[in-house]
Amino acid sequence: MRIGDLAAANGLTVTTIRFYEQTGLLPAPPRTPGGYRDYPPQTGTRLAFVRDAQSAGP
Repeated sequence: MRIGDLAAANGLTVTTIRFYEQTGLLPAPPRTPGGYRDYPPQTGTRLAFVRDAQSAGP
């Protein structure tokens, strides 16, 4: 799944997903031959976990 599709399906922005990837909250996905990120289906579950953890607070 491309990053734009993943963002739309999870109510996030592409920038947010890239930030999660840069900070290590989301593992770097494999890339297509064209260089696009190709997220596996279970990434949505990981994003839900990150959002839930953020809403739990410090």
